Amino acid sequence: MATQKLVPSMVVDLLLQNGIPELKLFSPSQYVLPAFANSSIGLSVMFQENQLRWMNNSKDIHDWIEKYIKKHVDEGVDIRYLYVGNEPFSRKYKKRTFDDVVYYLGEARKSLDRHNLSHIKTTTAHFTDILTNVTKPSEGDFREDIKELMINLLKFLKETNSPLVINIFPIYLVASKEMPVDFAFFDEHSNYTIKDGPHIYNNIFTLTYDTLVSALTKAGYPDTDIIVGQIGWPTDGYQNANPKNAERYHRGLLRYLKRNEGTPLRPNRTIDVYITALSDENRMITQWGEYQRHWGIYRHDGSPKYKIDFSMQDRDSEPTTAKGTVKMPNRWCRYNDNIFNGSKEKVMEHVNYTCSKSDCTLLSPGATCDNLNFTWNASFAFNMYFQMNSQKTNYCDFNGYGYITTNDPSTPTCRFPIEILSVEVIDNGAMQVASSGEISKEHTNPSILPIGLALSALVCIILLLCLLMWF
Repeated sequence: MATQKLVPSMVVDLLLQNGIPELKLFSPSQYVLPAFANSSIGLSVMFQENQLRWMNNSKDIHDWIEKYIKKHVDEGVDIRYLYVGNEPFSRKYKKRTFDDVVYYLGEARKSLDRHNLSHIKTTTAHFTDILTNVTKPSEGDFREDIKELMINLLKFLKETNSPLVINIFPIYLVASKEMPVDFAFFDEHSNYTIKDGPHIYNNIFTLTYDTLVSALTKAGYPDTDIIVGQIGWPTDGYQNANPKNAERYHRGLLRYLKRNEGTPLRPNRTIDVYITALSDENRMITQWGEYQRHWGIYRHDGSPKYKIDFSMQDRDSEPTTAKGTVKMPNRWCRYNDNIFNGSKEKVMEHVNYTCSKSDCTLLSPGATCDNLNFTWNASFAFNMYFQMNSQKTNYCDFNGYGYITTNDPSTPTCRFPIEILSVEVIDNGAMQVASSGEISKEHTNPSILPIGLALSALVCIILLLCLLMWF
């Protein structure tokens, strides 16, 4: 979900350099998957909901799996999970739930088995709104309107020995529950705790995880395996969303996962998680927060934003930078305030238009560039539109209000970015990072665009580091 996409082979190299053994892709692109052949990197891919709704019968599903799964497995791609839909029972991102997900999971399972791909597990990921809004984990239960659907799903998962996947976004949860932001972190700097019988919870992760455990127990499936399908911390676009807090969050998360201490209701357990996400996505939907475009561990150009050690050794160093990316020329688009001083209404019309067509999330309250004056605010908006349209000269005109400069207009607190040179856009697929813990981003990908040879970052993010592989 980005205008800037890394080349698939470049991403494979980046993952190998950082010792990341697994990756989650939100779209099984025909141009991306071949790059992972014989790479030793395990993949999770998604059978997207919008595609499933067009399937008329079992043969359509069978043909899709043959084209997008079996073909690539036969060519050496290590696909381990097939996700069928994404957050099917959530009310947050769409008006209607995907109630037929168990049927499609069953059809996908039968097709995989017929293709002799029984080793690939089938599941789907859920948003935390499948749970009732409670204050203590012991009160946890599934929403009443989806309880029957969840029980049918859990029955399928047990029969096929597949995990339940839950997406947990700490920055969203502490805000929605009006909890102190420090309760999101694992370093126990917060004085806020929740006592539930003999158990004490000092962070939102263990609180949410055990709320799900309680719901599973009440549904009659207490031993269901759980994978955290997305977790992470954004670096911009919102209050407390910054690289410093992202580094703090991930360092605490990885230390916690390495200890294998589990949670109060499931002690001494290894927990697998996907960290969101590999890189930022400037086309991500922002309906639920401007930070949705800033989950990336990496910037669009493949440079890391903060320190994170995927080896789980807690080293104080940044991950490896992507090799081979090339930025476009050092050219920026600026608002020409010298000539058109006083024409603010006209300028704002252009600013509003450019922001609707590009990415101005860094101008939102609490974001990096929210303190710019009128001139620099307009310049930032003009430049984002110019950059996201490949620095084409006619995209920095604005009826004479804009001009191109080779002098970097960035301020000490606000960076004016430049696009990277990339081969053509190939798809809207998203990539996420995983750690086991595992590393990987939240996604709903609406379409696939069959062009070119580049790779979308995600989401999805996003990299799966399994502790069992290290210890």
